[in-house]
Amino acid sequence: MDFLSLQWLTLMMATVSLYWLCPASWRQLLVLVITLALLIYVSPLSAAILTFFALSTYWLTRGEQVTLPRMCLALAVVVVVLAFFKIRFFNAGGSAGDIITNAAIPLGLSYYSFRCFHFIFERYRQTVEQPPLKTFLAYLFFLPTILVGPINRFNDYFREQEKVRWDAGYLSSGLERLLFGYFKVTFLANFLVLGKLGEYITTLPTEQVALIAYLEILQDALLLYLLFAGYSDIAIGFGLLLGIRVMENFNWPYLRKNISEFWQSWHISLSSWCRDYIFFPVLASTRNPYVATLASFTVIGLWHEISLRYICWGLFHGIGLLIWRYFQQFKRKYNLHWSQLPGIGWVFVLLSILLTLHYVIFGLVIVNQPDLHSVWQVYKTILFSWI
Repeated sequence: MDFLSLQWLTLMMATVSLYWLCPASWRQLLVLVITLALLIYVSPLSAAILTFFALSTYWLTRGEQVTLPRMCLALAVVVVVLAFFKIRFFNAGGSAGDIITNAAIPLGLSYYSFRCFHFIFERYRQTVEQPPLKTFLAYLFFLPTILVGPINRFNDYFREQEKVRWDAGYLSSGLERLLFGYFKVTFLANFLVLGKLGEYITTLPTEQVALIAYLEILQDALLLYLLFAGYSDIAIGFGLLLGIRVMENFNWPYLRKNISEFWQSWHISLSSWCRDYIFFPVLASTRNPYVATLASFTVIGLWHEISLRYICWGLFHGIGLLIWRYFQQFKRKYNLHWSQLPGIGWVFVLLSILLTLHYVIFGLVIVNQPDLHSVWQVYKTILFSWI
């Protein structure tokens, strides 16, 4: 179901109205039933698979303490199903660019799977007590985040549920976030970037191949951010209308001064998930931050798509982060603080932002082209065709 459709808007407003009209003890169940009904209506397979995930995860993590074999089995169930659908879809020529819905992959599968992983890990660590089944299902089938995230954590959701009340501040903030989200998607992304910028690119003379190629990759980057951030705003706003604060997912990532700040501001729920469940465990076992960084970004790449191009894209960002860390060590060693130079510090800040932005958008070429040869052709066109 498209977030821009009249059906989605009607469903969202009807859910909010019924939510606050019904008794407090029924609200979790109401949202759960509406989410399941939506999934059954749009994709019965999705509803069946996600329900299976929920029940198997809950059953395998039951009891006071989750043993290592049970944790591994619970993880394996989710991994096998997730990998099966992603490999089948992308081998059939699917595109990861459709971040809302496609018929070949169960709706919300990537986000849903990582919520299950999070719950399994935390149950094994005994940082999460076994909740009632209704509460666990309500967390996994929380309508605002079921399709496009963010990957919210169970304890955060549980704390928010414990203090749900009618709050005019939440209502105002929720409506504001919805407005921002729809503005990003409809006006900024679809009208300006896809429409007006797309029209301008088509009017350029064909001999300006470098400029055309550059503007196309810039258009892809802007479109990806505005759509993804807009849909996240809609999810966060919807959650606020239900009295639930959902974690932020984007914080002006294209204005960050380095690749580390970028990943602290881009898809925050995914990057923080990989930090907690990949980076720190690998670092603890290897004592090597470089291995931990590359492992984290390999997982981030595979989360998007199980393919060589996304592994390369993940390693591209991992290597970029390692270069940045080495550069920070170099600066500290020689006491270099260029951004603090009187009068011209802003120049270095601006150059840092531009360098980070272009590193990111050139990385997107890796996943927007069908193969690595095509990636090289785009790079060659932009960088060398003017020679």
